[in-house]
Amino acid sequence: MDTEFNWQNCWYPVVFVEDLPKRKPYAFSLYNEPMVLFRNEKGDLACAADRCPHRAARLSDGHLIDGKLECLYHGWQFNAAGECTRIPQLAPDKKIPATACLKSHVVVECQGMVWVWVGAPDLAAIADIPSIVALDNPDVISVDYTIDLPYDQTYLIENVIDVAHIHVAHHGLRGGGHRDYALPLEFEILEDSVKGIRATYRSIGLNQNRDEAKTGTAHLDFIAPNLISYTSKYQKSELIAGLALYSIPLAKGKCRLLYRKYSNFYSWRERIKPKWLDHWNQNEILQQDMALIIGQYSEIERSQQNAKDLWLPIKTSDTLVIHYRKWLDKYASTTPFYRGYATHKTVPHLSDQHPYDVFSIHTQNCSACLSAYQLTKQIQKIAIALIAILLPLLFVFAGTAYSHVILFSYLGLVLMTWVTQKIRRRFE
Repeated sequence: MDTEFNWQNCWYPVVFVEDLPKRKPYAFSLYNEPMVLFRNEKGDLACAADRCPHRAARLSDGHLIDGKLECLYHGWQFNAAGECTRIPQLAPDKKIPATACLKSHVVVECQGMVWVWVGAPDLAAIADIPSIVALDNPDVISVDYTIDLPYDQTYLIENVIDVAHIHVAHHGLRGGGHRDYALPLEFEILEDSVKGIRATYRSIGLNQNRDEAKTGTAHLDFIAPNLISYTSKYQKSELIAGLALYSIPLAKGKCRLLYRKYSNFYSWRERIKPKWLDHWNQNEILQQDMALIIGQYSEIERSQQNAKDLWLPIKTSDTLVIHYRKWLDKYASTTPFYRGYATHKTVPHLSDQHPYDVFSIHTQNCSACLSAYQLTKQIQKIAIALIAILLPLLFVFAGTAYSHVILFSYLGLVLMTWVTQKIRRRFE
């Protein structure tokens, strides 16, 4: 068994395919390194460094011309293999220099997600992508959600494996918990290796009349370096449900969560519910966590102390969190930055300013929510225009048979404007 962890020879989830723009480049980063995704003329995905070799402009600010990525600054063009195919200013008798090529990376689509491999291309085995077998079942439906968060990936993973916080931090919220169920937890670590951590957990003293009594032990797997998987064994073996929480370290102080909730027994209401409506609830849950983790992250990074010197962990709450941080101690020393339990490696922030508003961290990256937001803005704009038309008509037709129709139409449009404004704010 391998005992060394190479962060480059791993698959990194970037974006859900449905959220990827179809006719323009898509920018992202991995451990502070800017990259760009684009499709060639056949629709195949390509991934390259987001930096023009000419004058270091961002290629993601450019255009796609017949499947070629064109730099907006001087018009240099690159194909899917990273080769420079056109330099408008180059003399006709000169060849394009070999050094004008881009560094490209292996990129594939798998289970509706875009995956990038930045290590040795010959080691990029699709079979190594941490896919979820249940999602290949045609009866299983998944709800996908993405959000960018203003702290390191290790803090996100710590948060999503922290079962103990749910009933306190998300008390009373749909999909959250209840303080009365914040009980001691019993953990069993089944595996702790370079591949990750496999564990089970259960609440001690849980009321057996609650729904959880219908399930067996809950399983939580950390599949290094990017996936947290929650599954439960039901008494009815045909029932399938789980959470797949993928993440990517975008930069120091910034990560992305790609969340998948899946099941084969959703109610009909859940099946027909618009994605953006489900995303509202996820935004609320993640923003609750975000406020807490920003404070934790700031304090730990400010102090530059190790977690073992700052924390007071207890066995019936923090076992998984400690195992994860210790996993980083063992295996993450080659990564650009990390924070384990007893060791850490840090780099300066490129920017301390990351926007926290819903539009910046979610809506602009989510095709469903962005479409709903744009539609809401359009409806609101039309309603305001119609109000402006109807207002003088109220006076013109006052006392006539049309006055009541105009009045009710006017009040209805005012109500519509108010409702659309409330909806719009949920996306902003």
